Amino acid sequence: MFTGTVRRLFWVSMGATAGVLVFRKLTATAKELTPAGLADRAAVSGGGLLDSVKEFFEDVRERAHDREEELNVALGIDVPADDDPKKGDGSSKEARAI
Repeated sequence: MFTGTVRRLFWVSMGATAGVLVFRKLTATAKELTPAGLADRAAVSGGGLLDSVKEFFEDVRERAHDREEELNVALGIDVPADDDPKKGDGSSKEARAI
């Protein structure tokens, strides 16, 4: 007698729990799809994207500056202070712009 009642009570409680969970998930999804929810979601993800883009361009600028210095030295346009051609025995030519 108790086995049938307990089994029925178990399944009723499982159904009620599943119903509550589904209802809460649907309510949260519906709230995300409202204009305010979409705006909040875009602000959060957009802020992270904006920061990533800014960081990328800072890295690009830094690498471009480093490469520009390397090219200037290689072409003799810009000579580092320790390789100053005015110092020494006079056998080296002064750097000149091309």
